[in-house]
Amino acid sequence: MAQVKPKSNKQSGKPVPAAKKSVQEKSSAQQKKNKQKAAAEKKKCGCCKWTLGSIFIIALIAGALYYDTEVNGKGVFEKSATGKVLKNAGVLPHVQKSWYTVMGAGARGYKWAEVNVPPYAEPVIKTTCDLWKLARNAACNAYQNGKGYFGAKWPVVAKFIDQYVPNSSGKIEAFAAGVSDLAASSYEKAAALIKEKVLVGRLSPENINQALNQTRNAALEYYNQFHKKVDAYAKLK
Repeated sequence: MAQVKPKSNKQSGKPVPAAKKSVQEKSSAQQKKNKQKAAAEKKKCGCCKWTLGSIFIIALIAGALYYDTEVNGKGVFEKSATGKVLKNAGVLPHVQKSWYTVMGAGARGYKWAEVNVPPYAEPVIKTTCDLWKLARNAACNAYQNGKGYFGAKWPVVAKFIDQYVPNSSGKIEAFAAGVSDLAASSYEKAAALIKEKVLVGRLSPENINQALNQTRNAALEYYNQFHKKVDAYAKLK
């Protein structure tokens, strides 16, 4: 005889139990919540990637234009390959006007920030340095207190250890002393090796100081040139 399959609740017309219905609703709500969370994370990642990609593309374009101006235009944008294309197309004056407008606004914003930001930035920097010093001193004090506490309690601990493993405390002390001596010896050898083998020739302290001085002078000269350009652009209207 053929077996008769039992009818489901849907087919038989019987109502779904309340407990089962509640579990189904909770499961559906959880799935919906997970989908929304995944969509939000995907959207956030997409925005971050889009922003980083835009900055990267703008940087590439700016670098290409700067290279084109310096190499092909000999420092004059109008004589560069890009400038010639824009000039032939008849849009060079509009591009230059837009460029000067943007640069003028940026220069005025920079000069405003140069005057108004330091009074607010200096207290923040000072507070950050003070917090760093406080944290460093607290860490040093904690280390010294812990070292002193361990030194005071070590005899009791050693006595307790020797009750179960005789003479083990002496071995532990010898091992710790050996590790300390090895660390000190390694540091001295590394310092001597760096001084005798590395910090010679071009990497000697004299050459390094000279290179640092040259870098500092170049940075100061660049800053002066940059400030002159900022002053010039800030006067544009």
